[in-house]
Amino acid sequence: MVNFHPSREFWESSLEMPVSSLLKDFQNPILCEGWLNSLSGRQLTVIFLHLFKDQQNAQLFKEHELWKHDDIPTQQKRKMLTDVSESLLNYYLVSRFSNSKSELAITEVAKPVLNSELYLLQNNKYDRKSLLFTLFITDPNLLKQIFHFNKVQKKSFSPFILKNPPRQRSTSFKDFLSDSVLQEILTHHDLSRDDGFTSQFQGFFHHQDRIYLFIRRASDSDLILNSNQVVHGYKPDRIILDFALNANQVNLCTKNVNHGLNIASSIVSQYFEYECSFVDVHNHNAVAQVRTFISSCVQKSIPNVSMYELRFLSSKPRTYLTLTTDNIEGVLQKIEPVVGSVLRDISLIQHVKVMFESKKVTLSFQANIHDPNYIAINYSEHVLNKKEREDFKSLFKNIYGLTILSKAKSSYLQANSY
Repeated sequence: MVNFHPSREFWESSLEMPVSSLLKDFQNPILCEGWLNSLSGRQLTVIFLHLFKDQQNAQLFKEHELWKHDDIPTQQKRKMLTDVSESLLNYYLVSRFSNSKSELAITEVAKPVLNSELYLLQNNKYDRKSLLFTLFITDPNLLKQIFHFNKVQKKSFSPFILKNPPRQRSTSFKDFLSDSVLQEILTHHDLSRDDGFTSQFQGFFHHQDRIYLFIRRASDSDLILNSNQVVHGYKPDRIILDFALNANQVNLCTKNVNHGLNIASSIVSQYFEYECSFVDVHNHNAVAQVRTFISSCVQKSIPNVSMYELRFLSSKPRTYLTLTTDNIEGVLQKIEPVVGSVLRDISLIQHVKVMFESKKVTLSFQANIHDPNYIAINYSEHVLNKKEREDFKSLFKNIYGLTILSKAKSSYLQANSY
C-alpha cells in the first residue's frame, strides 16, 4: 500500500507535483537505487535518523540498535535504507520537490525553525536536500511555504497604494486575516464574476513585515496530452498579494490585474469596514531627481552601486552611442565638446547598466510623452532575488525619491487600464 504523508492531495494539489509519474519512477528498482546512490552522507543521515527513531521502523534496524549512528559508515546506511526503500517514498518526493527551488526561498523559511548554518557546505552553499528533509520531518506544511515563497522570489510584482486610506483599526491586519475570512471573500468574488471558476485560497504567511496571500484561479483555456489522450482544461492564474502590515499598500502578481485588484480591495474593505480601492503607483519621476541620481552614478558616489555602461542618443551625429567602461565620468568629459552634455539633457539617455550586489542590473529611461518634466524608470529585476529587489528599490526611493518598476510590469501596466 502506498503511504503518502501527509496525503496525496498535499503533494499533487498543494505542491503541484506530478505524483502518478513520480510514483511510477520510485517503484522502478533501478531508478530508486540511482536516487539513493545520488544522496550525500549528510542527506542519508537525516533520513536514517528519522526512520531509526520511529519505533515501527526501528525494528527493521534491530541488529544495529545498540550502535551509535555516527559509527555506521555511509555505505552501510545506504544499504540499510535500500533494504527498506518502500518506506522512502515521501523522501523521494521531497528530493524531487527540491528541483528548481531557490536556495533563498528554502533558507528564509528554514531560519525561524532550525539552525540553517548547520547545513552549510564548504563552498558556502546550503545543502538544500538535507534542509528540506529536515523541514519535512518537522512540519510538511513548511514545504508549502517554500513552494509559495519560491514564486515570490521569481515573479514580477506591480505596486499599488490604498486611495484615501482610513484610520488604522485597533485589530491588526495580520490578526484579521484567517482562512475562513479569506474564503468568504473569494466566494463573493467568484459569484460577482459569474464565470464558473472557483478561486482556491492556498495559504498565507508573514515574512519581514509583509503578509503574503496565495490564490489559485483558472484563467485561459488550454489542453494537455496524457499518454494518447487529450485533456481539456484551464491554465492556472497564481495570484500573489504582498501586503504591507497596515494594509495600505500591496504588491500584486497575477495574469489578470482586475481580478487581483478586486480581491485585494475586497480584503481591505472588509478589514477597515469601509469601501476601499487600490491605485497603481506611477513610476514617473521628476527630471531633476533623475539627473541627480545619474550624476551620482557617474561620479561613483552611491554605496554598493557602480555604473559600467551608459547608452545615449548623440545629437552630433544623431546616433546612439554606448560607453562601456569603469570610468564613464572621464569619457563623458572628453567627448562633451563633440556630443554635448549628456547629464544636462538626460532625456537623451536610453539606459545605464550598474553593478549591485555583484549582479548586473539594467535601468531604462523613458520620457513622459504627456509631460516632458517626468521620466519613467524600469529595471531588469530578474537578476535579483526578492530581498535584493526590495533593497534596490528602497535605495532609489529613500535617497533620491525615485520610483522604479520592473520592465515586465511596467509594460503590462501601460498596456492595460483598470
